[in-house]
Amino acid sequence: MTLPLAHLTPTGLGPWGDGMARLFLEPTELLLLIGLVLLSVQAGRPCSDRLPLLLPLAWLLGGLIGLRQPSPLLLAVVCTALVALVGLLVVLRIPLQPPLLLPLAGGLAGLFALVAGSALAGHEGALAALLGETVAIAVLTTLLSQALAPPHPRWLAIGLRVGGSWITAASLLMLGWLARHPQ
Repeated sequence: MTLPLAHLTPTGLGPWGDGMARLFLEPTELLLLIGLVLLSVQAGRPCSDRLPLLLPLAWLLGGLIGLRQPSPLLLAVVCTALVALVGLLVVLRIPLQPPLLLPLAGGLAGLFALVAGSALAGHEGALAALLGETVAIAVLTTLLSQALAPPHPRWLAIGLRVGGSWITAASLLMLGWLARHPQ
């Protein structure tokens, strides 16, 4: 028996469109992806060129594994803390080289997708929703990586760090909310 998609906001575009919209309606996932793009831009051209291919592939793989989970994985606090850590890495401009940054980004994307896939497991249209979200991730990361690609002026480097501080602050606010209202 398949269930209607209870973990997606209906957009009227079917499961595919609901999956695409899910990325922009889940603040933790969106902040993670933006933070990883900012980290890759700070690391330089090799990372920012490879990340738009890596993140959707890792997301798809993690999501497919998550679809096989019998019950949703509840890792909201852990995932939100990881987003805060990514934002902090951007703020502090800690130099991560491609051999470290790319596996870290792929692992985080896979973990978040595993959680998202487990929330969709057993629902009709879950695969289409996962594919829609994967396409949205590919488009978002490609556009951001190319728009912010180095070399960039000094003011943009400062702007990247400000973006990281906003990601960290939003994540800390979400952690406070989760502490006050446990799931």
